[in-house]
Amino acid sequence: MKKITATIIKEWILLRRDVAGFMLLFLMPAILIVVMAMVQDAPFKDYQEIKFDLLLADNDHGKLSEQIISGLRQSKNFRIIDSIDGKPVNDSTLKHLLQKGTYKVGIVIPKGATAEVVNAANTVSNKISEKLGLGKLPAREIRTNTYVRMYFDPVSKPTFRMSISFALDKYVTASCSNLLVARMQKLGAANVDSTIEEQSTDDFKKVFSGIGIKEEPLNDKAQTIATINSVQHNVPAWAIFGMFLIVIPIAGNMIREREEGSALRIELIPGTHNFVALGKIFFYTIICTIQFVLMCCIGFWMLPMMGLPSLSLGAHPAALIPVIICIALTATSFGYFTGSIFKTANQALPFGAISVVVLSALGGIWIPADLLPETIQHLALISPLRWGLDGVNQIILRNGDISQIMMHVVVMLGFSFLLWLISTYVNRGRNFSVQ
Repeated sequence: MKKITATIIKEWILLRRDVAGFMLLFLMPAILIVVMAMVQDAPFKDYQEIKFDLLLADNDHGKLSEQIISGLRQSKNFRIIDSIDGKPVNDSTLKHLLQKGTYKVGIVIPKGATAEVVNAANTVSNKISEKLGLGKLPAREIRTNTYVRMYFDPVSKPTFRMSISFALDKYVTASCSNLLVARMQKLGAANVDSTIEEQSTDDFKKVFSGIGIKEEPLNDKAQTIATINSVQHNVPAWAIFGMFLIVIPIAGNMIREREEGSALRIELIPGTHNFVALGKIFFYTIICTIQFVLMCCIGFWMLPMMGLPSLSLGAHPAALIPVIICIALTATSFGYFTGSIFKTANQALPFGAISVVVLSALGGIWIPADLLPETIQHLALISPLRWGLDGVNQIILRNGDISQIMMHVVVMLGFSFLLWLISTYVNRGRNFSVQ
């Protein structure tokens, strides 16, 4: 019993000597709980409780487009954006902004859509009028290419697409139905609802086959365009997450070197500190880069053997090289920063592990960043994982080239440089205290 008591006292003394490490054991899980609760709140809500920006190009300017726009403006789901910088949104602008990822969803109401709905309604009305002995309305042959076009950012998840498609289809269908009823009333039918119910369902499907809403790809080129799926999202996302876990071995090794005295012996050699630090960062940057490449190999060859799609690297795979190197450099710099500012493993390891989880949650690794509360979306800009994942998505999903990921490269290099400066300052202060 005395040995047990003595051991308890000894462990308490050790823990008491490292108050910062002890506090981090409670502080970091508390931060994790708060952030994850806010981040995971969105998936537990219906998509229809969330408001989205909707790009709209109106080429029709008719009754149908008026009703669609009116219904969308009154909804709780969408904020209609039909002009940018005072200019109406057109087809090319809409596709360009979606391809860049500036907006997530857009619709194009084609020219003549109202006329086609009216013609379809007249055709149905004329069939019904034959039974009622009423007059006829002018009608022509049905066209099948005047449906409302719907476009998505290539990074949008399938569940998001389905939910938004359902909501938009509701407004388009309602607008078409209103026009049909209006044409029936123009004929003077005494009971519009009952006569519509008597009409064959097959007749309605045939007549309205070219009306409604339909999703189309943003890119019409012949090249293969990757679409978002479990492989396209999870391989790069969790590869980046794994790269940032390098913080644990880097910080652990640095603290161990200081505790064993090897770090001090290196410092006694003039002019070696910066070279040793650069050597560490260079080595672990290579390790992280190799790690990402291996994860991509799993996406190429192993996952298809399990019945999953193969990973696609987009139209410009070479553009991934600078992005991957910058992600690896940022992850390594974060590990070096953690190993520099903390004195013990009890401080560094909980901070490193949980901070990576928090930054990954903010960065869209767990769920799409667009579903986060607006405040959290702004906060997510401090997450290097967010910039890394978005840069990779620009290439493999949006088929971007090197020019479209320059901002991501600059931001991640900025993260790396800032962490390097802080680490250098902290290490100089520690060296001074040792002398």
